[in-house]
Amino acid sequence: MPVPDRETIVALIERGDRDIRCRLAIEEAWATVKSKYDSLAWFRRKSTARALMWEYSVQGVIAALQEDRDIRAVPHHDTVSFIIQDKVLMRLKKADNQLVTKNYPTPLAGLFHRHERDLFGHQGHQRVELVHVFNPLQTNLLWIGLVARDEKRNVLWEHELRSGGATILELPTAPRPAPAADTVLRPTKPEIEKREKEEE
Repeated sequence: MPVPDRETIVALIERGDRDIRCRLAIEEAWATVKSKYDSLAWFRRKSTARALMWEYSVQGVIAALQEDRDIRAVPHHDTVSFIIQDKVLMRLKKADNQLVTKNYPTPLAGLFHRHERDLFGHQGHQRVELVHVFNPLQTNLLWIGLVARDEKRNVLWEHELRSGGATILELPTAPRPAPAADTVLRPTKPEIEKREKEEE
């Protein structure tokens, strides 16, 4: 199982603006969770909000990528992964501000970042997580991107997904024209009298 190669994976996720569509799906998932569950602040278990966010995020990413023939959603063992061009296995997770996810320590969770081991029968696929990070109060998203880690939970690399917003370019400002009163040439009285005499 190859160690995730940043250049290869970033190129695949950015092809056809896949990254922008994934980011938008996750942002919309959070907006949906906040609007449908306005009582999130008093939920006793923080895992409730995480679970809701995961469900809406996965559904949103499936919908955002369903027309892409080179990506497929694969359900397995109470989760869903995405296979990108038969090279990358990606899963969605919530991460802390160190970009580390918190998994219940099951054997499968422990295998995900052991890149020399097969997982889910997708031998040879590079494995990464598409993660979202909340602010400390869990009221806003701070970061959405790809993270590759090793079996000791060390981050090998990270890549923030692009957003779909237009870039606003600062155009040079043209010098302000002088007020019209200052630029209009007004004939003087002698010139007016001269023209009137010529017209007679």
